[in-house]
Amino acid sequence: MDIPWDNEASLMRVVPFETAEPMEELVARGTLHELVGQVLEMPADAQRNLLLRASGPDWTEEYDSQTIRELAARPEYTSAHGAFDTADLPRDQRPPETGPDHGLSSGQVGGPTGVHPNT
Repeated sequence: MDIPWDNEASLMRVVPFETAEPMEELVARGTLHELVGQVLEMPADAQRNLLLRASGPDWTEEYDSQTIRELAARPEYTSAHGAFDTADLPRDQRPPETGPDHGLSSGQVGGPTGVHPNT
């Protein structure tokens, strides 16, 4: 399923009424990608009763609060494609791990040859 990330969307809050149909209140407008990010930045209690509606010339998609969180976890949203591409490779075929969490600082010598990475 292709997600219409760049399509215009509306973020609505569904306000329940005891005696009538629920009413929708506009919270924000933007692209689907932008609005998913806005929802993630909201406190958890503010994320309740949200509806994200994206549409094109001949289609409309609606996403409730749970589905919005599922969209946010998709690799297309997070741009985390590389993490999944190498996860199943044997350890000796994975790219080298670098950075502060892997025991090397910018001044240390590292790598299989013992050569400083900046030389």
